[in-house]
Amino acid sequence: MAQKMEVNAPKWWRLLGTLLDDKGMADLTGRKDGGGDESVDDAQEIEGDDDEYWDEVDEIDLEGIINGLTGELGMRPAMTDKRAKRRAAIKLMRKTIITSILMNGWNQKSNALQSLLGLFLQSAHTPYKVIDTLAHLGISVSADTINMAVQSLSKESQNSLQRLRWSLLASYAYDNFDVDLKTHTPTVEKSNDSLKHLTSGLLFPLVHGVTLNDLKSRVVGLHPEWMDPNSKLSRHDQFNAWAFLVDLCTNGLEYFHQFKSMIQDLHPIEQIPTVKTPIYAAHAMDINNSTVSGNIQAVTELLAQGGLADPTAVLEENMDFNSPNISEYVILVHGDLGTGERLQAAQLRRSIECTSWNRLQHVIFIPGLFHLKMACADAIWRCFISPMAAREDEMSLMHDVAQLRPKETGIYTTKPGFRRIHELVGHAGACRHLDCWRVHAAKNGRFSSLEDFALSKLTLDDLRAMANEICRTYIANHQLDRMCRKHESERDLQFENALLLNKYFLLGDIGHIETCIAIGKHKYASHMTNFLFNVHFVYPPGLRRAVRYHILINPTGRPMKWRAVDWCVELNNLFTKVKNGGKNSNRSVERIILESPLVQVYRNLQGLVQQSFGHTHLTTNHAAPNMRKTFAKLQE
Repeated sequence: MAQKMEVNAPKWWRLLGTLLDDKGMADLTGRKDGGGDESVDDAQEIEGDDDEYWDEVDEIDLEGIINGLTGELGMRPAMTDKRAKRRAAIKLMRKTIITSILMNGWNQKSNALQSLLGLFLQSAHTPYKVIDTLAHLGISVSADTINMAVQSLSKESQNSLQRLRWSLLASYAYDNFDVDLKTHTPTVEKSNDSLKHLTSGLLFPLVHGVTLNDLKSRVVGLHPEWMDPNSKLSRHDQFNAWAFLVDLCTNGLEYFHQFKSMIQDLHPIEQIPTVKTPIYAAHAMDINNSTVSGNIQAVTELLAQGGLADPTAVLEENMDFNSPNISEYVILVHGDLGTGERLQAAQLRRSIECTSWNRLQHVIFIPGLFHLKMACADAIWRCFISPMAAREDEMSLMHDVAQLRPKETGIYTTKPGFRRIHELVGHAGACRHLDCWRVHAAKNGRFSSLEDFALSKLTLDDLRAMANEICRTYIANHQLDRMCRKHESERDLQFENALLLNKYFLLGDIGHIETCIAIGKHKYASHMTNFLFNVHFVYPPGLRRAVRYHILINPTGRPMKWRAVDWCVELNNLFTKVKNGGKNSNRSVERIILESPLVQVYRNLQGLVQQSFGHTHLTTNHAAPNMRKTFAKLQE
């Protein structure tokens, strides 16, 4: 925007530069434009930068800020240059705003900046009084114009979904979310109608070379067990040994930290290519999918938003809606366990129907790994924390909770939630792995402690060899059954429970994921078994590849930034029902549905304004806390 203004009105641009007194800024900032500002190419680059899908924040130079506040080492040249560039960017922004206000005053249709700021204010839930005030100042468009823009963008979002129609190369995901629309004065007809059950949906293009022939609805072994010729370890044992080694070099004594960067990644079984997966949000649906009929309705409406409908009905009614014929192809649908159960029930109920569309034959269900992980965490809680007998042992997991979270023991015994259990598994698992290193190092009187173990100056190859021994000794395997068959007087129950706990903590490693899936809940175990059986023994090779390569997606396109599909749906639900959808009297089901496809538009818009206008009070990603002293206390 600033570049076009400078090109079309160079004299005016130089006049503004003179009035704003930006002479001499070029000496501090490097390149300059005709008005003495920093080159507008940088501003243009910022304006078009929306590649970082999830990133909304800037990095903060904490070291420079602290030195500036304390006066240490004076003002660094880099800090001075950074501040000079910031001042130049602010003056460039002011010149753009002044020019935009004058252009809008001359022609109201020249409102690019005003429209941008208006939508930003809408996404930030700015009161209408503030929006109207800024509109009268010429900085923003009016609240009515913003509402019309939101409606236009919501309709335009359908075009993105319709582009996927003819390719049929898209997967669908949906989930329910509840919104409580409380009223200050309930009436008789609406006294029990405040809780609304809605359904959200997302569409993901199929990538990784998946073609239309791969989705042909034809119905026709698991990975061959790869053995390391040097260590003779199974795939599970290789992962376990790698996890023990990583924990020692990350959370162990200082000597072992030098090996952390030297540890190689695991041998990939079948690696998913790192490709950014576009995500398209569909309109939320006023459907309660807690029933079988609700799921059928949700799938039908979601497919309709993607441009797919019953081809027989389209031909009979001579509708203008032009839908491709999907009778020979399948559609991938992601969801949680409840979704999978109801879709399976719907397919059984409709198996006698005449057409493939009515039989829901085109639906291939893929379970969400995020809900699967939550089920695993809940299974650990039910086995090792919830029973009273499981808390009495001094080696129990509850004893670890008392050391790691002493003020939250009551919460852990009732309803801790997924996040607490997830963190407990990571921290307690690392401590138990370090304790396994200590016990194994003390075998045969070699080392009395980890400190003596570190003083021995072992090499990385020595540590790898010990990790291979540890994974076969301190993790439950086929030998546990022999231990359990011994007489009670000969059994070591604490050791047996520790072996089981180590095994369950390490079950969470696309080939590694499939081979390490294990759940302590019967429903999930049954459904995951059926899913894996269908993938590897029923589906043809093309469909098998399409399913396995899209069980995880990469919203950013960066290595090791994979996300489960249902995690993305839950994040979309959070923004739809909490941050967007209007507020106060404007918060209604209709408004939530209207703004539901604009979740990512609002996120990109906020990131664009924050960067373009130089917002400084932004958060940053924090480093992981230093848990070494806590782990040392837990190992006492």
